[in-house]
Amino acid sequence: MPSADVVVVGAGISGLAAALAAAESGARVQVLAKGHAGTHWGSGGFDVAAPHGAGTPREGLATLAARLGHPYANLASDVDPALGWVRAILAAEGLTYDGSLDSRLQAAPTSIGATRPVAILPTAQAAAARPWVAGERLVVCGIAGFKDLWPDAIAGGLSRPGVWGESPRPEHVDAVTVELPGLLARHNLNAVEVARRFDDKAWRSAAIDRIASAVEGTWAGAASPAGRVALPAVLGLNDHTAVFEELRRRLPLEPFELPLVPPSVPGMRLYFALRAALMRMGGRVRIGEGIASVERDGRRVTAVATEAAARTSTVRTGALIIATGGIAGGGIVADNAGHLRETVLGLPVEAPQVEAWLSRDAFDPNGHPLESAGIRTDADLRPVDLSGAPLFENVRVVGSMLAGQRSLHERCRDGVALTSGRHAGRASARAAEPSAPAGSAAP
Repeated sequence: MPSADVVVVGAGISGLAAALAAAESGARVQVLAKGHAGTHWGSGGFDVAAPHGAGTPREGLATLAARLGHPYANLASDVDPALGWVRAILAAEGLTYDGSLDSRLQAAPTSIGATRPVAILPTAQAAAARPWVAGERLVVCGIAGFKDLWPDAIAGGLSRPGVWGESPRPEHVDAVTVELPGLLARHNLNAVEVARRFDDKAWRSAAIDRIASAVEGTWAGAASPAGRVALPAVLGLNDHTAVFEELRRRLPLEPFELPLVPPSVPGMRLYFALRAALMRMGGRVRIGEGIASVERDGRRVTAVATEAAARTSTVRTGALIIATGGIAGGGIVADNAGHLRETVLGLPVEAPQVEAWLSRDAFDPNGHPLESAGIRTDADLRPVDLSGAPLFENVRVVGSMLAGQRSLHERCRDGVALTSGRHAGRASARAAEPSAPAGSAAP
């Protein structure tokens, strides 16, 4: 029977952060996940805190930390160290980020022709968050045959004055579509396929030539204006840094990536970087294995069993971290009677009454009350009962599973995930009972 000091269930940002922190602390770590998580759906940036009225993530963090029951009420002081920690890990894997808690929240364009408040982004997206100055133009560049980005529709949306709010806006927004080598005849062209084409040096050189010519054609022989060019977020998967640097050298305008619908290539880069760092520390990641059962000894979890294909695999463990993604990730599910259930241990779920789950307006800007559903924990992230007493000694809950947050409305998902994951990983490594004698090899 395989063994680990810490088992993490879930391979999103919070789960991988927890696994990295535990492995860094000397624990043997296994990550078990039914499938890929929020990384493959998100933009690849870090939303820390952007509630209404906040000018910077730090201001937003202070607002949320003051809200009774919010995860930041306990974690706020750890957010900045957690960001610095994970950025150092990612930089060592070749994935760099720009921005900080004190960066201004800026309106950045999206692939649906709207804007979103951002501050901490991958370097390839960072130019989207820099304030626009007088005379600057934006060119939205699409790829012929690629249906995940429609440049004319995006340019039309971004040309509406109200879409930028109080943030500065480009003077002009133009659209162009370029035919890249060998792609037009492809059916159901997706972002991952295009990203892999950009990893090929010869192909991307020819592609960049065509992109540069198409962008230059948007000003029809006039003097080259100042501005930036938005490209779909497909600029390389495994060789992204080299791809983006070549684009910056050769394009007449400064490029940046626009995140697309899933699968998210920037999110996949983030996942691959975190996974690579974990594996270098000796951690293991097993995707495609749902949790079948959990063994307990009193108030301690002692083993986790997974199902994959026709077999069951059991892992002994000294500690368990639940990072299964809450309502959106399937870590909390509802039955027909309106009861919410946590899927790993059956932990009690804190949530509004079923009658108050949803707002009457499907597009309520404040979101739906059900979004706040989650597991209530103590300050050490251990799940608690109604009296506030820990239910398990060696179980911790992280990320979107934590009760009291409205992550879509507050834009705090990534900050909560990174900070709670790092805290839980370190605490679990300290608390885990050795699952094998010191110095012995795992079976």
